Amino acid sequence: MSFLYLKHFDLEKSPFRITPDIDFFFSGSQRGGILTALLHVACHEEGIVTAVAEVGSGKTLLARLMISRLPADISTVYLANPCFSRDEIISAISRDLGLTSQPASTEENLAQLHQELLRRHAQGLRVLLVIDEAHAMPPESLEEVRLLSNLETDRHKLVNIMLFGQPELDTLLADRRLRQLRDRVIHRFELPPLPHDEATAYVDHRLRIAGWRGGRLFTPAAISLLLKASQGRARRINLLADKSLLAAYAEGGRQVEKRHVKTACGELHADPAQNYLPRASALRTALVGAALAVPMSLAAVAMLGWYRSSPPPLAAHAANKAVVADAVREPSVDLEPPRVAVARAMPAPVAAGTRPPVPAATIQAPVKAASGKPEAGRIGTLVQRTEELMGDPNSRGFTLQLASLSSMANLPGYVSGIEPFVDSSTIYAHSRNYSGKSVVAVYLGQYPTEQEARDALRKLPEPVKANQPVIRTWAGIRQEPNP
Repeated sequence: MSFLYLKHFDLEKSPFRITPDIDFFFSGSQRGGILTALLHVACHEEGIVTAVAEVGSGKTLLARLMISRLPADISTVYLANPCFSRDEIISAISRDLGLTSQPASTEENLAQLHQELLRRHAQGLRVLLVIDEAHAMPPESLEEVRLLSNLETDRHKLVNIMLFGQPELDTLLADRRLRQLRDRVIHRFELPPLPHDEATAYVDHRLRIAGWRGGRLFTPAAISLLLKASQGRARRINLLADKSLLAAYAEGGRQVEKRHVKTACGELHADPAQNYLPRASALRTALVGAALAVPMSLAAVAMLGWYRSSPPPLAAHAANKAVVADAVREPSVDLEPPRVAVARAMPAPVAAGTRPPVPAATIQAPVKAASGKPEAGRIGTLVQRTEELMGDPNSRGFTLQLASLSSMANLPGYVSGIEPFVDSSTIYAHSRNYSGKSVVAVYLGQYPTEQEARDALRKLPEPVKANQPVIRTWAGIRQEPNP
């Protein structure tokens, strides 16, 4: 019934529809960064990826927006309702790829699909399988999907796989029967609930996209209640905001007040995501929390005294988190081309009583690095060993792509920022072209097997993992165009 209030509030279209609409995509609260990382993975032969979020958090919208931004050489199979049996899942994928004849046996169907994937690969085309609501799949169907990841040439995988689902997907993948699939998952993304500031920006963003040109349409008290009742979940925010606008319209009001949100909350059923604990369990949780409150408070006071007398051990990590937050907080949907998003060079840790490092943009040859070597010579050595590795056609295996910087001028600062946490002799970097845009890709390590690369990815220090590194193959990197 949102159409009733559109004219009243001078809106061009409904701002809070619950059906996914890519025009309303909000890139804040890590969503823009996750979208960029998904696009990067989709454009390279990386393996199986999972994206997990609570119900109504925007998984489907994220998946559809990613698909809409893929280049033309990637064919997408999108399964929105994957409750297929083992025999049906291969047939569903084959139909999406245009294979009309369906052999009687699953083995023949799989062989036909394999031939179609080889044909597309020979034409320079890639196939991406995107499964939404993957948590609802039977284990045997998921295992059949895992077998698709085995389809490959001597150097290339024939299909990339992305699984989008609710947190139950993690539980499903923990099943011993799916341990082989679980080991193939090279990256896991999680969409967090929208915190208060981001949720406020989300509401304003959707109103602006819908045509609102005035000031704050929701009063501070109304927005606070709305966000508390929604627990930061996008779909719940949409439902409550829509009904709140309708309640304000019914009164002839020009602004949404707290009482309108209360009316909206009263019209909706209780949110099952907020009431999943039985009464006894909830009471037990409250009692345990009360019992722990005093000792935890004392520990916090002690820790506070220690913290005030000690320098922050991960200054670079905190600064880098702020950089990434700045990069994904903009509500614009005009995101950068597929790459691992790093807006600026990550600063190095700052010890107590010392001056902060020189910004990367101002570093010149005479400036000395922590190692005592001139920056220009150190970075030159790094780039040279990368060129030698890329020039050797016999070098195979895997690496971890840590970041994509906007220019070579940012490389010294970024390298200085990660050197305290990694072996600097294993850092590689070179200029590359992603969708017509020149960037500087930064890699870490050489690993003979994918399993070793996965193990290294899991063991990365948190400051280095902040930019969501991904596993890459050196063979795939060589195929990327030079700037």
